[in-house]
Amino acid sequence: MANKKTILSEEIELSEIVLEKTNQAFEMIKQEDIVCMKKTHTKDKKVFKTQAAVIAGVCILAVSSISAVAAIHHYWGRGMNGIIQASDEQQQVLTEKNIAKVYSEEPNSPSLAVTNNGVTIEPDTVIVDERFVYMAFRISGYSVADRMEPGFDMVNVYQGDNPEDESAWVNMSGTMYDGIILDENGIPAYEDGSIISHYEDGSIISHYTDDNGNMEYIIQASAAEKNDSLLGKTIHVEFKNLGTFSKGTFIPEVDGNWNFEINLSDVSSTQNIKVGKKVEGTGFTIEDINISPISIEVNYSVSVAPMEKEDDLGIPEVKGVVLKDGTRIPYLMNPGRLGYTDSSKSNAYQIAGFTRVIDADEIVALIVWKSYENEKVEILEIPISK
Repeated sequence: MANKKTILSEEIELSEIVLEKTNQAFEMIKQEDIVCMKKTHTKDKKVFKTQAAVIAGVCILAVSSISAVAAIHHYWGRGMNGIIQASDEQQQVLTEKNIAKVYSEEPNSPSLAVTNNGVTIEPDTVIVDERFVYMAFRISGYSVADRMEPGFDMVNVYQGDNPEDESAWVNMSGTMYDGIILDENGIPAYEDGSIISHYEDGSIISHYTDDNGNMEYIIQASAAEKNDSLLGKTIHVEFKNLGTFSKGTFIPEVDGNWNFEINLSDVSSTQNIKVGKKVEGTGFTIEDINISPISIEVNYSVSVAPMEKEDDLGIPEVKGVVLKDGTRIPYLMNPGRLGYTDSSKSNAYQIAGFTRVIDADEIVALIVWKSYENEKVEILEIPISK
């Protein structure tokens, strides 16, 4: 089981150790007045001819062996960064911790590609914690005209081997990645940071294909039961018939079935943080949170449960966080779910995935929205300490 407290800080420390050991080794080389050979264009490595150079290699190997893939640059791809944004450093850390998996780096990844009628679909990147799994699938051999929205007639996601079994159910949402991301303030922009552009009729211009003409379908799925975990589970993903949507109607263009079996990592990245802070003006107290780099579970105790108003349970919602450096991310959460743990309504919970990777050790406050019986929303900041 991974250390749950430092899932995003350990790699920074490791990099510093590697840098120190490397500098020491190369200082030895410098003192011996050794000249390095020309770099190769493929490996981006230097080759040395002396014992000092060998020592340098041993030093680097000894430290980097802690992380067997430390020399590999992991790239999640545009689709995964569209559903959950991550810095380059975060991508490296989560992949090396086996929380994220980049299938193009796997030796058997070609065997997972499925081709039907000239269209090939294959898993690109998968990230998982106890509560959520994010999956990106690359699609090649198919393109659409401008203003057309690509999609599938059916996408089915379930865990286990029997899709009809209730224990196999998951909550899921999926879409073709359109090249648009949300910044920390919830404002949409293209992935390169440029401002959203529109057609003459006001509709947004989407960028479904990458520079190679490929598209990506992105899925966010969560366990159906609050106390269920996705870690170590097998997830089945089934795509049926590819085409376009027009005014909500599916128009088939490529018939076929593309089915996948995804074995999820069993590495936990979640840590529990005690909060014990009341949400002022409500009967709710945030007792603790279970938080990973990609999702959160908020646990409340309830002194007085408000009366429900249609679908509004009156439960406060954590919407964002404040970081140690003062950065506020008020629109961090994807739509999740709220509920009471039992009929007594003495305890409640919120479960939500993130729109970007977060280091829990950097969080100093939760941004909480509360509203009840009127249109007004009050935003609070609730400090947490670890």
